Parts: sequence; structure tokens; C-alpha cells
Amino acid sequence: MNVQTRLVPGLGLACMAAAVLAGILQGIWERAHPILVTGGTFAAASATQRWCYAMLALIKSVGFLAGLFGFFTIATKRGWIVKSFMGLALLGAVFFSAVWLVMAATAQHTLVYVLGGMWYQMIAPVVLGIASLRAHRIPLWASLWTIVVGLLNSQIFALLKPDMALMDAGILLKDYPPLFNLSE
Repeated sequence: MNVQTRLVPGLGLACMAAAVLAGILQGIWERAHPILVTGGTFAAASATQRWCYAMLALIKSVGFLAGLFGFFTIATKRGWIVKSFMGLALLGAVFFSAVWLVMAATAQHTLVYVLGGMWYQMIAPVVLGIASLRAHRIPLWASLWTIVVGLLNSQIFALLKPDMALMDAGILLKDYPPLFNLSE
């Protein structure tokens, strides 16, 4: 077992912890004190809440990337196409976090952060799931679950109010990385 493979359970734990913090807890906070309803509610929110949301966006990005990297390590053959999508996922996560930091600083809400989030929360899981189906390194259910996560992430925020979408995404992603059992 190499060093990368030994890191995989920790990467899975980071992904799950980020899902709970950035999804479930932020969703509960959003339900109690909504700021993502309109640009006006965001601008009127306290600086503390805006900055906490920005920090949670950063945690979400790092944690989800950790889960993606762990999955990439054990489930795919790591070809240039998959590596390219992992690079785009990394850039998307950085963009997502940067936009949230700017939003917190300026008190102006914009949906442009979605352009970053789609790469690491929606597209990369589908690509990794397909790559893992082709590699046959993990059970079929784990590959399919990764694809389902990407597809559901693309729909949750369009169909639900922000508080429920955050909580549902957190619950979905909490169980995302089947990395503890697969890395053995």
C-alpha cells in the first residue's frame, strides 16, 4: 500500500466533515436567519454571517476536493483526460471560494460562484464516476454513486430553497466518499 492509498481514508473523512460543516450546519443557519433569498437580504446580513458563509465555502471546496482526489487515486487509471478534469475541478473550487470571499467583503451577492462550483461539485464527480467504471478498480455501486452525486448536485439548488438545498447537499455528500472501505 503506497502513501497515496494510505491517505485516502483521511481524504474521505475531510470530505465528510466539510459536507457536515458547509452543508448541514450552513443550511440550519440559513433556515434560522436567511440571507441567500435575495441580494437585499445578503447585503443586510451581518458581516459575521457573510464571512462565516465565505469560510464555509472555503471548507466545502477543500473538503470536496479531498474526496475527489481520494476517489481519483483509488478508482481511476489517472489518464490525462481525468487529470485535466481534476485540474478544472481545482480551478473551479478556487474560483468558488474566491467569489464567496469577495461577496463577504463587498456585501454584494452574485450567482457567478456557481460557475466554479459546477466544476468540482457537478462535472468532476460525473467524470470520475465514468472513469472508475472504465477502470474496474472499485465496486460498480461506488462508481455509480459518484455519478449520482454529480447529477444530484446539479439539480438540488435549482429545485429547492437555499436552506434545504444546503442541508440536502450536506446529507448527500456526507456519505459521498466510499473511500474508507475501498482503499483497503
